[in-house]
Amino acid sequence: MRNTMINIKKAITPLFLCLGIGLLSNSVFAAKEKLTDPTPQEKDLMQASMVGDIDTVKSLLSQKVSVDAHGRYGKTVLMFAVEEGSDDVAQLLISKGADVNALTKPGCTALTFAAEGGFSDLTVLLLSKGAKTQNKTRAGWDALMMSVIYNYPEVLQILIEAGANIDTQDKDGNTALMAAAQRGHLKIIDILLKAGANTEIRNKDGGSALMVATSHGQTEIIKQLLQRGCSIDAQSDDGSTALFWASEANQLETMELLLKSGANPDHQGLDGSTAVIEAYIQRNFEAATLLYKYGANPNLKDNDGLSGLDYAKKVYQYDGKQKRKKKR
Repeated sequence: MRNTMINIKKAITPLFLCLGIGLLSNSVFAAKEKLTDPTPQEKDLMQASMVGDIDTVKSLLSQKVSVDAHGRYGKTVLMFAVEEGSDDVAQLLISKGADVNALTKPGCTALTFAAEGGFSDLTVLLLSKGAKTQNKTRAGWDALMMSVIYNYPEVLQILIEAGANIDTQDKDGNTALMAAAQRGHLKIIDILLKAGANTEIRNKDGGSALMVATSHGQTEIIKQLLQRGCSIDAQSDDGSTALFWASEANQLETMELLLKSGANPDHQGLDGSTAVIEAYIQRNFEAATLLYKYGANPNLKDNDGLSGLDYAKKVYQYDGKQKRKKKR
């Protein structure tokens, strides 16, 4: 019972911390920059922009309604127009002086909305009017990252030609290349690599684009990265290789591709762990069998003096005990 209560406390404490931090951060933000609710006319302007009603937009602007009218979270008239792909309304608003670099509270801009929607013409327009490519949302996503995540190669190419950072990283350290690798966006990967994206940057988990691709089973992406010279046995911060990541995630097809391509089945991490050990710990027994097929040594020991076979026995014994408990 004591252990149960400890586990419950461990689960609840972070929840209250998150709630507390969330409430605090909102109040701090509000104190720093209070955004008032829009007037009825400003609401009409935002609605007209959103549906592409250019005549109503012109009429309201002629009545001196602010071209930068926004909602309580900072989303401007221009952002509403861009989000819905209303080119003519966006052009009108910009010609009337709309701020192309205005930010919402979460950090969105008209350019990130254009990239998220895949609107290449609007992306060109905003860039030509001085839109900044480096602004990021709270998640750490700039316009280039948006174009990658939502798989818009044409927008990505426009942003790269405008000087956007191809090695941009989100709040977790994931690069645009990693985002594309995780999602299997082959054309995006090709564009980024041709533009010189760095394949060896690490995220906060110590992973590279190749490791991210392997853990998500993206075999075509892996082939592409290896063809571009990615080191197959490159290591993360703890000494793990792409094969470790694939083994832990039980990505059998990915593992076989790596092994056929020359991945070392007996590489040991900083703690002495091997891909075989990772497979047994995760109960990925097929992965262990596959590793043996390619010559993995089951007797290599980690820093605790335990081999892959030792871990297999421990898992077998533990699972056996759990089954006996359930029968009782």
